[in-house]
Amino acid sequence: MKEHLLQSKEWENYEALEKKTTFREKGENFDALVILNETPLGNYLYLPYGPTLNEKNPEKSLNEALKALKTLAKNKNAYAIRIEPTIALEASKIAEIAKKLGMSSKKSHDLDPKDTWVLDLDISEDELLNGIEKTKVRNWKNRANKNISIKITKNPEEIGILTKFLKEIGEKDNFTPQDENHLKNQLKSGFATLYICEVEEPENPENPEKLIKIPIGASLIYDFKDTRYYAHAATDSEHRKLRAGNILLVQMILDAKNEGKKFFDFWGITKSTDENHPWYGFTQYKMSFGGREVNYSGTYDIILNPVKYRLYEMLRKANRAVRKIKH
Repeated sequence: MKEHLLQSKEWENYEALEKKTTFREKGENFDALVILNETPLGNYLYLPYGPTLNEKNPEKSLNEALKALKTLAKNKNAYAIRIEPTIALEASKIAEIAKKLGMSSKKSHDLDPKDTWVLDLDISEDELLNGIEKTKVRNWKNRANKNISIKITKNPEEIGILTKFLKEIGEKDNFTPQDENHLKNQLKSGFATLYICEVEEPENPENPEKLIKIPIGASLIYDFKDTRYYAHAATDSEHRKLRAGNILLVQMILDAKNEGKKFFDFWGITKSTDENHPWYGFTQYKMSFGGREVNYSGTYDIILNPVKYRLYEMLRKANRAVRKIKH
């Protein structure tokens, strides 16, 4: 069974820092980190990129997992179980398994991306670089000529460099970036690392000989077993011509290879070919580094209490409508 980071002990420790209640359910053919989420209508169980299933017989594994999760849900007065298996299962098959256990299923909005882009690292460095768009490799190779360097840190107090850039992008593109304390806790949990791209520039134009390092971009990555995940990234708009994002990504990929990782997971793409799709641009960007598409099941709700679940859906739609009005 190939476990995703979001189902790991490391992620469980992070959720503890976030003051979340978690449970661990295990069986012969499955393993599951379960998070208890509270709503005004009661509780539901959430399994980010879980449960982890046996690849040889995922349907039997899911049946076994849902049977155990149904018992846990009843004990915790939960009206639904939200699952995201990383093995691609058809909606009809998930519905069939749920029905046999006396529950129903419904496709939900994907909380974690259903489709992602993965670069295999078990090739030579030259082959890796040849698979990346040439301008991006050139940006990386010429970094020293432009007084650009890369700092790598696990210090939670430096996360503000990234969140500052994320906030600027959020204000421009009308989205809410992750809370700074969440990202600090990820660094404290040990699986996250912060890459910072810096350029040396004169501290004062009147004294050009005195140089200081100025952050122009930052990326947060997660490492778990044989995979490095590309989690969050943002750059300074004033220095966009220096292409800090390209420099950081090439470096993070090569570092992952040199550290013995087998895969670099870009964490989420869209399969849409519509250029107006909000994910189209960064999907094309991720694909320009080489790699292949990987598909998961997506997010599904397994429903134990249909009445409470319908009320929950109505409340969620109302909250979305309010947010749209505010924006």
